[in-house]
Amino acid sequence: MNARDFPGGDRRPMRRWPVALLLGLLAGTTSADSTLLRCGALLDVERERLVQQQDILVADGVIAAVGSGVAAPDGASVVDLTGHYCLPGLIDAHTHLMVGGPGLNSSSAEKTLVALRNAQTMLQHGYTTLRIPGDGDVGFGSIALRDAIAGGLFTGPRMQVAPHFLCPLGGHCDRNAIAADSGVPTAPHVIAAGEDSAREAVRRELKYGADWIKVHATGGIMSVGDDPWVQAFTDAELAAFSDETHRHGKKITAHIHGASAVKSAVRAGFDSIEHGTLMDDEAIEMMVESETWLVPTVYVLDYILGSTQSRRMTPEIMAKAREVAKIRDESFRKAYKAGVRMAVGSDQVFPHRHSAREFAALVRQGVTPMDAIVMGTLNGAALMDLEDEIGSIAAGKQADIIAVPGDPVEDISILENVEFVMLGGRIIRRD
Repeated sequence: MNARDFPGGDRRPMRRWPVALLLGLLAGTTSADSTLLRCGALLDVERERLVQQQDILVADGVIAAVGSGVAAPDGASVVDLTGHYCLPGLIDAHTHLMVGGPGLNSSSAEKTLVALRNAQTMLQHGYTTLRIPGDGDVGFGSIALRDAIAGGLFTGPRMQVAPHFLCPLGGHCDRNAIAADSGVPTAPHVIAAGEDSAREAVRRELKYGADWIKVHATGGIMSVGDDPWVQAFTDAELAAFSDETHRHGKKITAHIHGASAVKSAVRAGFDSIEHGTLMDDEAIEMMVESETWLVPTVYVLDYILGSTQSRRMTPEIMAKAREVAKIRDESFRKAYKAGVRMAVGSDQVFPHRHSAREFAALVRQGVTPMDAIVMGTLNGAALMDLEDEIGSIAAGKQADIIAVPGDPVEDISILENVEFVMLGGRIIRRD
């Protein structure tokens, strides 16, 4: 399966990285102008094959040559990865970097600092590109973080951002657990009703720099007072969201569990669907025909079901998770076999250092290891319209490269043990 065919956070202290590595992060670079990587093997995700004894020449942050026996230019640094497997930097197409969702206990500034920490944690673990489909902030901290990283103020992954979750009154992002007479206002990015409100919300997001628009089109699991099966916006409202977004040349995605909302979002022209856990045969067929992307976020439900001792997992949340789980596996496997285009996303309600567990979760659902890797590299780039720049190791693309100490096609869990990370030609991690 290739691109052509078809709220949470980590509160634990960061790992104590070697001093030289931390200095490299602060300086923003640890590489020479030219670097030659000598790889024991290379995963060619475009041709879906493993190639032995390949060299990668990087010049000024771009891949200049790939092949066997590439000569190192004068003055180039040489990195010996002959005991490692090289592959493109991982792409997480559904990540939330801010802690605690749209809560009331942290300022936008505090959440943005936590997001920076979590983004750098993900980079250390091989994720060189992130897409944020909404985050737990009433401000626009994720936009500021994206721009600060892009401008070189901090080292971090490449990012595309939908600043907020747009949902209806009483929906997945509303403050349904707070008493009506508490005096706490409705969440600021809740849409009261109607097509005009939908268009105004899109314009506000774009005014402050959104790459994507994110809509909550059904209820969710990690929330109270809403229903994952029920379509939360009318067909007309979803069409207004999509039309206004595309009129401005941007892309739109939707959090959806239930099948009816998937069908409505596909008819409205949404670019991708997040989760899609309760799709029926008709919804899957529509996804294939429209070439709408699916970001299935498999591991997060597995994590919730195994987290019965967590205080966050209330009886209502656990009940919803168990009901969704009864359908999710069959629905996902049908979608995969039918050829729905998929990209990897992790949807962290767990520590960000465990994001790569999504790959093993996909394989447990019947995805081949190579398909899972393509989903987490080339497909993610295509979803973000970046396939000409990133997503594979090829001449002319940005030098986003990672290395692992074993063959991920034989053991996909090795992606949880990244030992080398290069971002745009800069060596970020070198164990």
